[in-house]
Amino acid sequence: MELKEGLLFADRYKLIRQLGRGGFAEVWLAEDDMTNVQVAIKVYAPGTGLDDNGIKIFTQEFSMVFDMNHTNLLRPTHFDCWDRMPYLIMPLIKNGSAFKYIAEGKNMPEEECWKLLHDVAAGLAYLHEKTPPLIHQDIKPDNILIDDEGRYLITDFGISARVRSTIRGAKAQEQSGGTLAYMGPERFSSNPKPIMASDIWSLGAMMYELMTGLPPFGNHGGMLQKNGADIPIIEGDYSQELKDIVTLCIAKETWDRPSASKIEEMTYNHMHGITTSVEAPAPEPVPVVPAEPKEDVKMKDTAQPQAPIAQPDPSIKKSKPIQKGSNKNVIIGAIIGVVALIAILAFVFSGGSDEKQPAVVEVTPRVNYDSLAQERIQEALIIKEKADTIIQNHPDEYTDASIYNKVEDIYRQALVKLDEALTDKDSLDASVSGLAEQQQDVIKTALLGIYKNLDSGAEFVQEFRTRADAIKPLIEDLLNNQDNETKDNDEEND
Repeated sequence: MELKEGLLFADRYKLIRQLGRGGFAEVWLAEDDMTNVQVAIKVYAPGTGLDDNGIKIFTQEFSMVFDMNHTNLLRPTHFDCWDRMPYLIMPLIKNGSAFKYIAEGKNMPEEECWKLLHDVAAGLAYLHEKTPPLIHQDIKPDNILIDDEGRYLITDFGISARVRSTIRGAKAQEQSGGTLAYMGPERFSSNPKPIMASDIWSLGAMMYELMTGLPPFGNHGGMLQKNGADIPIIEGDYSQELKDIVTLCIAKETWDRPSASKIEEMTYNHMHGITTSVEAPAPEPVPVVPAEPKEDVKMKDTAQPQAPIAQPDPSIKKSKPIQKGSNKNVIIGAIIGVVALIAILAFVFSGGSDEKQPAVVEVTPRVNYDSLAQERIQEALIIKEKADTIIQNHPDEYTDASIYNKVEDIYRQALVKLDEALTDKDSLDASVSGLAEQQQDVIKTALLGIYKNLDSGAEFVQEFRTRADAIKPLIEDLLNNQDNETKDNDEEND
């Protein structure tokens, strides 16, 4: 059945006008005859409908996501099927979608860019943290709606590759070309499985378009990037911080892209003025014993009065000059008198004390080993997070050769930093050394898993033996513990 204005859809919803149309569905403004409330209806496989198996698949998929509840997800209020066409009833969002910026030829202001990035990342983080993770697969301006409070809402989530394939088969058409612009390079590989990192690339491509007016690689998406094209520079009056985040999102390698939760954190911190730069903790101040000031300086600082300069007394007659040939004893006596007078004056002005000055105590500043170790631990955690993101984005296939090697190499780098943190272990606070050792155990446990997979396959692939042997020295303690446990269990069984 063809959808058209005035049609009473599902014997309840009067279609008013079409709001949008894509390769899989049409969105209509409708009025609910039962409540007289205007709603939005999204009808899948319009006009053609699905067969029984297609309807079953569609129903199974939506039963998994129908109870999703998050501030930044547009949650449908009703799901049903009419004339073999699955449909969703959703709240009417009068402000439209983020596509309005592109349609009006306007670049999104920086403040709105931060808000959209945060809201969409928050919604994606919620979906990605589900078990199993829910991959949106179609993040683009049309699917980001704006509610009355100015929040950005993700719509069209829960449409899996299986459902898309079912609808394409029913409509006898291929994936719409417009969506290619938001597909990352890995989506054009020989094994294009949907992964979380692909949603991040789509988010970055959408932001690039909202900031510049065009997707980063035109309508060809990541296909050009896969074949060697560089990421175009983001022009426009935007902060470098914003440009850097968007550029990271559309990195060619999936492991170089931040996770949705990381983007949510970075944007939240920016919007609330929270500094996120990693700085080494300031070393503790080292107490220095001040030296006692010299007595003459001490007297000057306490503003003690100086002796007045003696003025000549006019009542005293000037002595006659010593005539040449006078008695030598008179001269010697005068010299001795002057010296004595100088000694007396020096004694008076010095306070009458000949106490020896205390020696100046010089203190060598103590090296703050805790601060240095904490700095190395922080660097290790940042490196480790990169490997964790790879595993998160590839939960099933991170053992693929190139990804496997990448994870292993990153864990090695993190272990080097932790070894540096424990260089002066005896000088560290127990909590600092304990944190470093805890992170070592976490990384070594992950490497042990990689080692076991390589070791089990070494019988068939010689390269696996070489790589496993390279990891072995890093986890020697864990392997020894396992051998001891196995030995103890064998003895108990005997």
